[in-house]
Amino acid sequence: MRKLPLSIALSSLAVEASQQSLLPDELLRLAQRSLSSKESLLGQFLNCRRTETRTLSQDMTLASYELRYENQTLQFRFAYFQPRGSWELQGFRWAA
Repeated sequence: MRKLPLSIALSSLAVEASQQSLLPDELLRLAQRSLSSKESLLGQFLNCRRTETRTLSQDMTLASYELRYENQTLQFRFAYFQPRGSWELQGFRWAA
């Protein structure tokens, strides 16, 4: 149950992201800000890095990112596409 506050924070982030059209970099900054109150669980923020990028077509790209903290690494996966000339977030998942 120690991870429940983290799960709630990330679920709230998922809801917020689904209501806005955010690029992965914007969403990762939002995640970092909203998780700053969870330092007791995660430890201090170390870095954020892209771990993988795959282009499936001219209009669709998959990208994986890690938010690294002292005690935990959070992995985000994004699928985004360009349906009308601007990139839109299709979805993301996290794994603790």
